[in-house]
Amino acid sequence: MPKLIKPRKHTEAKQSRRAHACPRCDSTFVCRSKRDRHVHTVHEKRKDHACPHCAAAFGRAGTLAVHVRTVHEKRRDHACPHCAAAFGQARDLTRHVRAVHEKRKDHACPHCAAAFGEASSLAKHVRTVHEKRRDHACPHCAAAFGATSHLTAHVRTVHEKRRDHACPHCTAAFGGASDLTKHVRMVHEKRRDHACPHCDAVFGRAGHRTRHVRSVHEKRRDHACPHCAVVFSTTANRARHVRKQHPDSTGGSHAFSI
Repeated sequence: MPKLIKPRKHTEAKQSRRAHACPRCDSTFVCRSKRDRHVHTVHEKRKDHACPHCAAAFGRAGTLAVHVRTVHEKRRDHACPHCAAAFGQARDLTRHVRAVHEKRKDHACPHCAAAFGEASSLAKHVRTVHEKRRDHACPHCAAAFGATSHLTAHVRTVHEKRRDHACPHCTAAFGGASDLTKHVRMVHEKRRDHACPHCDAVFGRAGHRTRHVRSVHEKRRDHACPHCAVVFSTTANRARHVRKQHPDSTGGSHAFSI
């Protein structure tokens, strides 16, 4: 009589995962509930969990809980062992240590000199800077943003006029905790951690270095005026030009200030 061969556990596990495959992409899940949640949040873009304190909404209850705890309750339970920074989530602390203290920038942009500590940051950079995508429109004005977090910060600071994060060293106050951290680092600690790879210039923010490289070394002028033939190296310069040279244009200063 031939010997019966029992199926291996890992084979059964794979079959179980295949039984809960996403019908819209290649993702697979160990249970139906996780697959359904994936479909709701990723493909259907559902945001069923609204914040009771602001206009933000999320696809998962857990994400809403983190938002309330870090943004509205201002909890920063994860302190950096190297500096005074503190974060609401352990993953944000890990990213901070890697990027700021270990100086790791493992994810390089294929289009410019920018490099990032996280793959998600690189993806957002490519989407917003090079693909020029602004998928998140403000419900109150003509502004649009490449990330939901930027839209949320915009609504809080511009339309709700909130400045919940006060500087402990001066009278400045900010709408976001990250803006306060950057302010303290640049203004009070005088830190310039982002060096240009082409010259001796150093900057307090990675974004300022990226803008410097694009405009000074790459000579890029990616931001064209919608009303005339003039082009600019930064959106700020374009917005300033529109305000001064085309003051009667509808929504000019808002639509291009991002």
